[in-house]
Amino acid sequence: MADAVRLRQELEEVALAGAGFAVILRKLATVSSRVCRLVAVHGGLLASSEDEAEGAAASVPASGMPASSSLERGIDPDSVRFALGQVDATAVTCTDGMAAVALAVRAGDRRVGLLLMEEPVGAHESELLHAALVPVAIEAVRRDAEASAKAESASRLIDEARFGSLRDDEHLVRAAHRFGLALDRPHAAAVFAYHGTKRRVWETAIRWVEMPVREEHGMGWTVLAGNISAELHRIRDRLDGIVGGDEPVLAASGPVVQDAASTPRSFHEAEVVLALLRHRTDAVVLSYDELGLQALLLSVPPTRLRAFVDVSLGPIAARSELLETLEAWYAGNGSRAAVADRLGVHRNSVGYRVARLRELLGSDPMEAKTARQLQAALDAREVLRALDDLDRR
Repeated sequence: MADAVRLRQELEEVALAGAGFAVILRKLATVSSRVCRLVAVHGGLLASSEDEAEGAAASVPASGMPASSSLERGIDPDSVRFALGQVDATAVTCTDGMAAVALAVRAGDRRVGLLLMEEPVGAHESELLHAALVPVAIEAVRRDAEASAKAESASRLIDEARFGSLRDDEHLVRAAHRFGLALDRPHAAAVFAYHGTKRRVWETAIRWVEMPVREEHGMGWTVLAGNISAELHRIRDRLDGIVGGDEPVLAASGPVVQDAASTPRSFHEAEVVLALLRHRTDAVVLSYDELGLQALLLSVPPTRLRAFVDVSLGPIAARSELLETLEAWYAGNGSRAAVADRLGVHRNSVGYRVARLRELLGSDPMEAKTARQLQAALDAREVLRALDDLDRR
């Protein structure tokens, strides 16, 4: 017990001095004679006693993707989620095969990650592991403060990229480079949203994103490069893991653009994609590339879209049950059983509704030409609903 008390005092001094996660872990490893690691809520490695320099384990290149060593020595996300929900230590296995004991690290309401010690861990080593929890949390809070100090300048930069800049594109590109953003190379805007009750935790979590972020009212805007879809999933999973909330974090991206002059358009369309995502109860991530026909429809003036929808769906526009049936009919490739399961109605009801659709539309919804038009109209209707949602917000 005396060793654990002395270690905690020493590590708290190290943490308050701003030495970093890796230094804390190396001191813990020296006393315990065990490898020690800190794993983030998404499973990637934040720091390790095996690394000589602070940040070596979790170095992040300009693309924003974690270094391969970070992924190789982390833990699969499902195991992380389970361990974060436990009060006591949990046995885990890292992706490189290391067996370890894990303790959840929290800073207030926010979940920092898992503190790991290599097995075997006896009573003495367990006391030492527990002694490091508060120092690791102190370091996390210190980093939060640093992130907050940088966030204001980053927010201004993202606002310029979102709405257009008063300075010329060349100056904006140079300013973005100082924050690790290459607006003169292929990139896409991204927006994240959380509307649960843990707003203070969310505001802290969003500052841990590697790229500059603008946060306001439960929304976070940034710019991504490289594999946009993979980045979108990675960051969303990390944010969702930190918040661990009552509501899921949503993530959407706009189209890939090539220069700073086009970035505001990517931001606008990212928000439209997010509005589309809000109506998809079975998804939490949606990228522009996944939209299909709807991506093309975004370039059509809303007045023309409304005219097309009115002509195509006018006879059933006020019949929500028929619109739902039509959407389910196409989603199920015309299977009456699939439609019944999707809508929770009897198969006979599906037959009645399809007959009513034929009567009101004056054509067979499954006839190839009619089906193409009606599916396009349903897509256009969804785009218009998303645009209307944005106007209301």
